[in-house]
Amino acid sequence: MQSTEWIENKIKDYKRFILTLLIFSSYLYAGTLISIYEYQTTLHFYLYPLILIGLATAFLMILKVRKWRNVLSE
Repeated sequence: MQSTEWIENKIKDYKRFILTLLIFSSYLYAGTLISIYEYQTTLHFYLYPLILIGLATAFLMILKVRKWRNVLSE
């Protein structure tokens, strides 16, 4: 019983962090658009790896959440 509560709490925390990562990545993407069109600089190339890392981490965390949900349903 206690382990299922622990997994449920972990899933809730992961969902919140996934949402935070997605919001952060979208802000970084908006920053690249501003950098490209408003300031006409090439500094946006430094933001692309951060966006990629954030989205990849969110994707991996989504896979973990799905795995934990399957464990709970069994």
